[in-house]
Amino acid sequence: MPRWHPSHADGPTAAPVRADLRVLGAVVLFNALLRAGWILYMHPPQYADFDWYFTRAVELAEGKGYVWNGHYTAYWPIGWPLFLSLILRVTGPHVMVGMATNALLSIAIVVLTYLLALRVFSSQRIAAACALAYSLLPSQVLWNSVLGSEELFTALLMLWMVLYLRSGRARGRRAAVFVAASGLALGAASVVRPIPLLFPFALFVYERWIARRSWRGAAWRMLVTGAAMGVAIAPLTLRNLLRMGHLILVSTNGGVNLWQGTKIDGGYYWSWLPWENPLLAAHGDEVLQDQIGKRAAMQFITEHPVIWLYHGARKIIDLYKDDVNAVWYTFHMVSHDGGVVWAWNLISDWGYRVFMLLCVIGLVGLVKHRFRAWRTLLLPFTYILYNTLVFIAFPAWDRFRYPFMPTFALLAGCGVAMLLGRLRSWLPEHVLARRL
Repeated sequence: MPRWHPSHADGPTAAPVRADLRVLGAVVLFNALLRAGWILYMHPPQYADFDWYFTRAVELAEGKGYVWNGHYTAYWPIGWPLFLSLILRVTGPHVMVGMATNALLSIAIVVLTYLLALRVFSSQRIAAACALAYSLLPSQVLWNSVLGSEELFTALLMLWMVLYLRSGRARGRRAAVFVAASGLALGAASVVRPIPLLFPFALFVYERWIARRSWRGAAWRMLVTGAAMGVAIAPLTLRNLLRMGHLILVSTNGGVNLWQGTKIDGGYYWSWLPWENPLLAAHGDEVLQDQIGKRAAMQFITEHPVIWLYHGARKIIDLYKDDVNAVWYTFHMVSHDGGVVWAWNLISDWGYRVFMLLCVIGLVGLVKHRFRAWRTLLLPFTYILYNTLVFIAFPAWDRFRYPFMPTFALLAGCGVAMLLGRLRSWLPEHVLARRL
């Protein structure tokens, strides 16, 4: 049997495998050169949400607070602009600093992908293949030039996964410490993007029926995770209560997005016509706007449940169908040459398709060779399923798939391993002897 093969990886049932610092160093160096070269080449003007994030980060760095149009706001989650503002306090308000921050966060994501794969597969080579597969995914590099919250959110999400899987080997207090630490990371991720807020319930389902823990064991893991998330979120909730006079966990735009989800599947919807947009009746009051949005959305959902579910399926298709949004906010923003934009759309989209094909190959290989740690592998994919189902209700496009890709890289890395293993089996002995 070829030496490099997914069936050799036994996951947590095997002896722990330490990270190879040489491999990790090579991965970091490669990504640093790749991403530094990219942001030096491509630094487009920031647009829409991304310009809004940078402006708020600058205001936070200048001590003006989290404000919009002269009043305190919670319309967008504060996590990313707050994090960026801490850096801008030192460097000054430069857009390139934000791009460099995203590039560094992306490198951290690659490192965490390697560590997560190492914990799942207990194989240095498969872990390296997973990190490399993610590093070469075109859109994940292109997004570094855009000041979105995806990189920070994904880094915190990956940190949660790595820490939570560490708890699987631990016992007693040590296990509780790792679960709590992972919950803090997931809570911090919720401050950046509120999507994981209800994930502890999905985590209970995973622990009870996939990991096959006892009811008590699954319950305490869910409760510790939820409590740690609450600790991470509490300062923001207190800030919103004091500044805005309302109990707002992290953000008030959920109702707006929920209402928009009844109007469009993939893309952005807004109307300034009062008979089409009931949210205009709030006259800019964020809390009231959120409440009106939720009422209007729930009215539509209860009156048209079949139509809502049909469009929910369409939203999930829009979430996964292509990978071109990053090109719009980079090449489209700086180039009037339609051929350039078309070519990069092709590169980004087909890079994504090849990546997902490798995922399919890797999955087939794991099933065929009866991968024994499949329950461990299903933890990150439980989150993907949860997050995907959330978009039944909200408008979706490929940008919102960014946090999933490091997890899919676990399968893509196995696909690479499968292909290399097959290649080795086809090569003649004298070629193998030369270690080509």
